[in-house]
Amino acid sequence: MIYLRGHLARPLDAVLSSGSRVAVLRALAGLAEGLGGRQVARAAGLNHQTAALALAALERLGVVQRLEWGAQRVLWRLDRRRWLVTEALEPLLAKEKAHARAVAAAVKSRFKGVGLGVLLHGDAAKGALAPGKPLKLAVVGGGRAAADAVRGLATELRERYGVAVEGRVVTPAEASRLGALEETWRLLPDEGRGWVTRR
Repeated sequence: MIYLRGHLARPLDAVLSSGSRVAVLRALAGLAEGLGGRQVARAAGLNHQTAALALAALERLGVVQRLEWGAQRVLWRLDRRRWLVTEALEPLLAKEKAHARAVAAAVKSRFKGVGLGVLLHGDAAKGALAPGKPLKLAVVGGGRAAADAVRGLATELRERYGVAVEGRVVTPAEASRLGALEETWRLLPDEGRGWVTRR
């Protein structure tokens, strides 16, 4: 059947065809109220012109809605009247948001009660982990149990989330040096920047 081809059969090809469109969708996902064009650009991490082009393309595709707000203001929001938005895009974007939390929960579960703590370092600690780059962990203390946990975690994250892990067991002194040399993020005992304290 001819209508089972092209945009009707594969609308995500156009909707998700550029990073700027995806960034705009992320910025609008989960918001009941609309955002102005400049707010969308800021939330998406785009310049105003790129955001405007993405919004216009997404409006033509029927996934965002332009709302006139007063005489001069235009607001944008996801068009929740559309099946593609409510049944495909919003659930996908919500699951994406949960991805990093699920990886962090897996790390915490694996190392709970093992060693003094777990530090995230490298690109992930800066919020700049690129695809294909490993999640770098330093487990403070814990000896053999920590080394076994690192190996188990590496397998779990690779198989379930497609995330590579570079983990090592370090002493508190080595962890202090690591924290002095690069940005670190505590995953255990409690999340936050900087060095772990003894429980």
